[in-house]
Amino acid sequence: EIIYFGIDTKRFFPAPPEDKLLDILKVKGHPIVISLRSLDVIYGIETLIKAVPKVLNKVPDAKFLICGRGPEEENLKRLAHSLGVNENVIFVGFVPNDMLPAYLNIADVYVSTSLSDAGIAASTAEAMACGLPAIVTDFGENSKWVLDGQNGFLFPLSNADVLAEKLIFVLKNKKWREKAGYLSRKIIVENNDYEKEMLKMEKLYQEVIHKR
Repeated sequence: EIIYFGIDTKRFFPAPPEDKLLDILKVKGHPIVISLRSLDVIYGIETLIKAVPKVLNKVPDAKFLICGRGPEEENLKRLAHSLGVNENVIFVGFVPNDMLPAYLNIADVYVSTSLSDAGIAASTAEAMACGLPAIVTDFGENSKWVLDGQNGFLFPLSNADVLAEKLIFVLKNKKWREKAGYLSRKIIVENNDYEKEMLKMEKLYQEVIHKR
């Protein structure tokens, strides 16, 4: 039996963006891309930063929120500076769990550049529950959750060119974005909701008890 960790879809849900947060981050009125993976080599954040110049060629006012901490932080900041995109790439630092819904609800698209995933990453599921299209690496079970071209896109590991192409499409197509975000949430609510998954677990325990 497969039981997912599940997402609290009553806490992670689409909501109007908080003006205060937009003002603090100085991103009001900008298209926003968000990444929530740790700044570690395994999460491939450099792929996202390498995609930024290509995205800015087509969507010059886009902002990229890099949330999280990790050993690669300084290297990633240097990379952004060397590519001349440090004004568009915002290293937010650690975001407390209770603030994650607010950050996700100011974004237009979620990205995971991870080089390795097992099941769906918690951050990917949380973003989808908030109604965001997801652009994620084509690895592990990601294709089970992100239906390529429907609620997001898959892209090859470390391929900044394809990632940039998908980001440009999503940022330039509001109607598609809204439709994809609706489907993202539907997928999580139906298949990865915390309460539903724990009810499955409870049922399994009950079955074991009755058998004995």
